[in-house]
Amino acid sequence: MKKKILTAVLTAALALSLCACADEYYEYDESGENYSEGYSYDENDGSYYDSSYDQSDDYQSYYSQDTTDYPFDTSIGSAKELDGKIAIISIFVNDNTTSWDFENSADQEMEGLIYNDLKIATEYLENAVKDYGRDMDMIYDWAEIPELAYTLDVNADYQTIDDSYGDLDYSFWDAISKNVPTEDILNKTGATQAVYMLYFNTPASNTKTSCTRNHYEGMPYPYEMCYMFMNCSGDKEPPACFAHEILHTFGAVDLYMASEFDGITQEYVDYAESSKLNDIMRICEDPKNGAYLYDTIKNEITDITAYYTGLTDSSETVDEWGFPRSQH
Repeated sequence: MKKKILTAVLTAALALSLCACADEYYEYDESGENYSEGYSYDENDGSYYDSSYDQSDDYQSYYSQDTTDYPFDTSIGSAKELDGKIAIISIFVNDNTTSWDFENSADQEMEGLIYNDLKIATEYLENAVKDYGRDMDMIYDWAEIPELAYTLDVNADYQTIDDSYGDLDYSFWDAISKNVPTEDILNKTGATQAVYMLYFNTPASNTKTSCTRNHYEGMPYPYEMCYMFMNCSGDKEPPACFAHEILHTFGAVDLYMASEFDGITQEYVDYAESSKLNDIMRICEDPKNGAYLYDTIKNEITDITAYYTGLTDSSETVDEWGFPRSQH
């Protein structure tokens, strides 16, 4: 499976959102009661943001971007509705610590696993949304359409990723903007939305978990990206984790941990665990034995995830627990 090779040398250090997908911009009340140290208040949209970027050249550059001329509706990012044709764009990342060598048998095997994971994950999602009256086609097959896959060289180290926000998002947004012909891809595939999958060839000793940059208010670029660390704590990423991360780009929230930013409480997390909720945003393992599956996905899209991804207009769970409204 040959990929089009693109190189973008980036010097920024990596930083990243957790899998919980909390936004870089956090909503607080105007009184400042919930103000977080190290964040500045934006009078334009009533949010707080990481003030370390205020005076940097990168901040000025990134936040002066105009996203109104992108070839898709950017109101809620590059991934909007679980409907219609959606381009899944794959980017194999070489950084200062990890790299891809597709002449190497182990890397060829991992590439095949990624291809298999994408196939199973996209088919699972396509079938799942049919239950909600949607007709969706996730176009991922770079063997058929080479424009869907790229190799990107990054002068950075994935091991520096932590739970803060920093240059990782900005660097890849900029690199995608300059090197990935999104408009051409959408025209070729007939898609009107895009999800960017970034693959890191991490070692088995890696403990960084895959995570997603989903849309937030004021995001300077519309690209919604899934950072996939293909080895984590000795396990290879299974198809369910691919589907989980992709759903984040459409608005799904994590259900396995509390998040003040998403509005999910610890009380609900405890309830979901005790009731063995098999929602894919809570569990990516086989619900029967807790093992990863590599040939199928046995998790569900329940009412709460259906609501947050726009598949339904309401959710009994959201109403009962008083959770925030969906972006849709």
